[in-house]
Amino acid sequence: MQQDNKIKESLVIVSITLGVLLILSFIKFEYLFENINFTVRNIDLLSDIKTEPAEEQPVNEIKVIPSEQKINLASFGFMEIPSGILNILQPKESGLDYSLPYQGTKTPITGNTKQLSYFFDALKNSKTKTVRIAHYGDSMIEGDLISSDIREALQNKFGGNGVGWLGIVSQDITFRLTTKHSYSTGNWETASVYTSNPKSLPIGISGEASVPKGNAWVKYETTTVKRYLKDFSVAKLYYSNAKASQIKYSFDGGASQTAQLVPGSGLQELIMKPSGKAKSIKIDFPTADQAVFYGVSLENNPGLYVDNLPLRGNSGVDLQQIKPEMMKDFAKFMDYKLIILEFGLNVLGARMDYSWYEREMLKVIQNIKTAFPKTSILMISVHDKATKKGSGFATDPAIVKLLDTQKGIANKAGVAFWSMFDAMGGENSMPGWVNSNPPLAFKDYIHFNDQGAKKIAQLFSDALMDEFNKQK
Repeated sequence: MQQDNKIKESLVIVSITLGVLLILSFIKFEYLFENINFTVRNIDLLSDIKTEPAEEQPVNEIKVIPSEQKINLASFGFMEIPSGILNILQPKESGLDYSLPYQGTKTPITGNTKQLSYFFDALKNSKTKTVRIAHYGDSMIEGDLISSDIREALQNKFGGNGVGWLGIVSQDITFRLTTKHSYSTGNWETASVYTSNPKSLPIGISGEASVPKGNAWVKYETTTVKRYLKDFSVAKLYYSNAKASQIKYSFDGGASQTAQLVPGSGLQELIMKPSGKAKSIKIDFPTADQAVFYGVSLENNPGLYVDNLPLRGNSGVDLQQIKPEMMKDFAKFMDYKLIILEFGLNVLGARMDYSWYEREMLKVIQNIKTAFPKTSILMISVHDKATKKGSGFATDPAIVKLLDTQKGIANKAGVAFWSMFDAMGGENSMPGWVNSNPPLAFKDYIHFNDQGAKKIAQLFSDALMDEFNKQK
């Protein structure tokens, strides 16, 4: 049986489809499916033959609008600020990476900025002497987030090559990119200020302590994620309460070497040096309970080092669990010239009574000052956190109250202060970070992603260098 010829009907269908698409080319529309983060836009079939409009000023040449001239779009009812309005790059003034879309605003360091002179004076000698920064924080800095970008910016300017401090047993090894860290499982006894310490082990400078149960090991390997972390020329192991025993270590999978631990209760530093530059070190702890171990520092002296010291789920007040004597012992080996305290999210509460937090953080700062009398201290504030409000997101009211409390703490303690909240853009700024292209924060409207962490580090490093240049 002869079949009908369907060619004409096919041509009609194709013609109708092209006609519809041609009409839609002149209709501008855009719709975001928030649940799957997918945007539908019109397709312009004539884009290749249209006359191009006059070239607009490149985005990366737009000047940053002074904060006093900025408009708070949230006050006009926009709970989610369009990312296009915020995607403005700052000029390259300090040699940092500005490849990310601009978010937030330039925010200076306030408070007792004169107290930063200990750090700034040390920076002038960083080419010949080691200058260390301790960066304490909660989960916002886990995985070396923020710290790694501050480290890279400052090492680029002041020298230094190496990641610095690394714990023995860590919670962030699965997502930390700046160093590959592994250790034997099941044969380490651990304690920390953010978990528990049933045996009252002496807690080290990072808020942690680890004791081997026998035949334990730890391994650190450098990565090429950051320019200044590719190798190291010295590894320093810190421990206390040691028995007369030995540890073994090897660089880059080479021959095993043996080192004797110094017995006694005091803090000790064991220096291990490869024959040249190394990319990995493995340390074996053969004897059970042979000492309390705290961590390793990978360095290429001299220069600047930023030690990433995250305390997951912590408000910062538990730093009081590090005894002043232990802090003083660490000060002999790690003469920190700047200690950064970046906490806040884990303080939030519905009652918004932060008097207890103020009282306890003042004690923490006083303990640090006692152990490190010639060290600059800088508080970084809580950042914006948004909660659902109607069809959009708005700043959690507890954030603003906590921010005021933190400013008061810095003022009473006589230390420097940098408002991450203001640097993000202030109230209702988190939605802009979440909806940025590329996104700078996760959809929980709480945590930064790696690019957001990089942006925060950039804003902070700029503020720190502005103050350094001001005090020269």
